[in-house]
Amino acid sequence: MTALTPMLATVGTEIPAGEGWVFEPKYDGIRILAFVTGNTGGNTRGKAKGKVVLLSRNGLDKTHSFPEIADALSALYARVKKPFVLDGEIVAMQGDSPLRFQQLQGRMHTSDGMAIENHRADSPTALIVFDLLQDGKTSLVKAPWRERRTRLEALMRAPGRPGALRISDVSTDGKKMLREARAHDWEGIIAKRADAPYEVGRRSHAWIKLKIERRQEFVVGGWTEPRKSREHIGAILLGYYNDRGELVYSGHTGTGFTRKSLLDMYQRLKRYERKTSPFSTTPKTNEKAHWTRPAVVAEIKFNEWTADGRLRQPVFLGIRDDKDPRDVVHEPESLVKAPAAKRGRVRKKAARGASSSMLAAAPAEAVAEQLEEIERNGGAGELALDGGELEVSNLDKMFFPATKQTKGDLMRFYARIAPYLLPAIADRPLVMKRFPNGITGKAFYQQKAPSDAPAGVRVEAISDDGMTTRNALVGGDLATLLYLAQLGAISVDPWHSRVQSIRYADYAIIDLDPGPRAPFRCVVEVALAVKEGLDRLRMHAVPKTSGASGLHIAVPLPPRVPNDGARMVAELVATMVAERHPTIATVERWVKARPVGAVYVDFLQNIRGKTVAGVYSVRAQPRATVSTPLAWDEVNDELDPAVFTMDTVLSRIEAVGDLWATGMATPNTLEGVIGRG
Repeated sequence: MTALTPMLATVGTEIPAGEGWVFEPKYDGIRILAFVTGNTGGNTRGKAKGKVVLLSRNGLDKTHSFPEIADALSALYARVKKPFVLDGEIVAMQGDSPLRFQQLQGRMHTSDGMAIENHRADSPTALIVFDLLQDGKTSLVKAPWRERRTRLEALMRAPGRPGALRISDVSTDGKKMLREARAHDWEGIIAKRADAPYEVGRRSHAWIKLKIERRQEFVVGGWTEPRKSREHIGAILLGYYNDRGELVYSGHTGTGFTRKSLLDMYQRLKRYERKTSPFSTTPKTNEKAHWTRPAVVAEIKFNEWTADGRLRQPVFLGIRDDKDPRDVVHEPESLVKAPAAKRGRVRKKAARGASSSMLAAAPAEAVAEQLEEIERNGGAGELALDGGELEVSNLDKMFFPATKQTKGDLMRFYARIAPYLLPAIADRPLVMKRFPNGITGKAFYQQKAPSDAPAGVRVEAISDDGMTTRNALVGGDLATLLYLAQLGAISVDPWHSRVQSIRYADYAIIDLDPGPRAPFRCVVEVALAVKEGLDRLRMHAVPKTSGASGLHIAVPLPPRVPNDGARMVAELVATMVAERHPTIATVERWVKARPVGAVYVDFLQNIRGKTVAGVYSVRAQPRATVSTPLAWDEVNDELDPAVFTMDTVLSRIEAVGDLWATGMATPNTLEGVIGRG
């Protein structure tokens, strides 16, 4: 049976018309043929378990790596008492929801038994089955899909919990499934002819993959030397095979790696290092290049192909040892994005204080392109936005000398990050620290909104003491965000409350500020201690890099918690941590009284009117670092805040999603805190 190889889909550009098509999600994992036969150990009196072999698309045996799937298949054999061959996809799971391919990386390449058992408990997987190739002694490869599906459903109906073995979803409504794919951030959908046989080992037009994002495999043909503090690899050099069998260079990326994956990639490539370039045309690189035999395949996500055949904003997702390098070609364009609404240039001036977003009719990329054109043409001009125009100037001024990034670069970053940043600062007063001449120039704080703020920029009267009022800029729309950057305010520093409920905080902030002799690993250790404290209080939080030397931990609060209440929550946790870890954590305000090398666990940033750098905010740091939300499993000794910059954060969001919005969506209750009282 193991001579079978999987049927492959062609890339499509539209949902096929007519009857006779069915549709399934395009699962984002490892394609597997599962061969399940009888136990050869003789008669076991009805308790025989199946012998299982899990083979990847290129014939690698993955059985040892995914024991929970092998066990589930063996148990299924014990129930149905007949051999079978399944086609499906191994995916990482969170509850009943499949995750993205990146979540499988820790398991794909592990052979250590103890590590596999740990993964089995901590990062479960499932085989989502979508085809049945053999049922007992009957081969089904020549049977139509609908017959194979009927027999598959009968097989999978055998009593037993789903767990590590599941059946794919199917629909006859392709448009509805496509809408669901877009809503839930799937890779795409697969269209299948219901009357088609299973074409073993062939790429067939009876199966059509409709991708809603640009991603595919590329062959790694080399790497560049790392710069500065980066280790092992600067970037990997990517290519694909054309119809003449030549490896065509398509670009490079250093984005999407962790320290661990950089080391893993370096060790793999070093094994195949050679003296000459494998590409048909040797690419020019900014750093010294090392060439390698084309043996490693990487999964890459990117924004688009450029006119000269290069990848724009590619992001490394993982290594694909289940794909043959010679099978990697330039895949044709598929569905990619939903049709965009036509953009008009609206000249009407918006009234001051209007809170409606200007983003809808001025898409982020279109605004960024306007900014780029203005910078090329002298650095000053009028930026067309929905609701009016914003005058910008000095876009060519150098703001970050070390990275050679200008004020225009800063504004373009904020235009592109706006879909994620604007919801986080909506209705929040903003405090400015202005750097009109870049990070090496003189800076000053400004609490009040300029008296000549243009129409369309939101200004509201607020009070930080409950008595006196002042006009402040208020976040939530693109015009105000870009006006902030036009004034030279590099970071976006929002209040923790909103103008509609200025006395109540939406979240509490715990600011981890390392002393001058505290290494960053101590910040990580204290952050994990904060998480332990929150766990004891039955509360969750979102960690993020500060963009400088520390970390921020945001604790979402229930409605109508006063600012003093937010401070009390943060103080309770901070004090718990300082008492349990007195050598590395302190709540002592007087700097000279703090233990040497300790991290200051600051809870006082929760006083009304106090701020910290907001999420996705650029900091006035040499490398243009960005305050970036993290998953808790990223808070470890490998965490390097320096990798989150204006150049990398957008690609990271595309790869991992908006961790801030997800983490802050569910408020905590204060039952654990009240219980402590």
